[in-house]
Amino acid sequence: MAIITKIEEQKNKKRVNIFVDDAFFCGLNKETALIFKLKVGKEVDENVLKEAVFESEVKSAFEKAADYLSVRPHSKRELFNKLLKKGFEKQAIEEAIKKLEEYHYIDDEIYAKQVIEQNKKYSKRMLELKLREKGISSDIIQENFSDSAANLEFEICKKQVEKLVKSKDMTKEGAMQKLFAALARKGFAFDVIKKATKAVINEDFEENDFSD
Repeated sequence: MAIITKIEEQKNKKRVNIFVDDAFFCGLNKETALIFKLKVGKEVDENVLKEAVFESEVKSAFEKAADYLSVRPHSKRELFNKLLKKGFEKQAIEEAIKKLEEYHYIDDEIYAKQVIEQNKKYSKRMLELKLREKGISSDIIQENFSDSAANLEFEICKKQVEKLVKSKDMTKEGAMQKLFAALARKGFAFDVIKKATKAVINEDFEENDFSD
């Protein structure tokens, strides 16, 4: 057993330094120190102190994650990677994220819906890629791109066609090829582009119309 000989407040007044047997042992979140009833003169097992360190790390990771979430929504993987870069231990991050999920502060399914809703100018293919990059599971992605996805894809593409037609002189030679190319770069499939273009300018096209 060891004895806590000093508890010193850090510059960050939310944290304290714990000294055991006159030697620095660890830094802790002040609230964690209070929960574990740590005070000068108390005899304490080293394993208890290690548990306090872990709980303090979890709390700090939780608070940092909450700061990120106050700015904008994040996926679970995105938060994990950000906290890892900040120097938090993996196990503490996992525990913090578990608590965030319990409080419904993060939810990958809700996050996916928000990304799709806020990025309607993108194609289904581009949105799927964006969600995968954020660590969203295939099951959640497929669930959000249900049977209505085809209609949504068409409507998004149609709006893009309308926007491009207004901004370009479609009487110029090669204008239509440029329009198709621009939409293809956004991830729309040829059949979807063809259908959306026909709906806007009432002309039908085949893929070989754009071959050299």
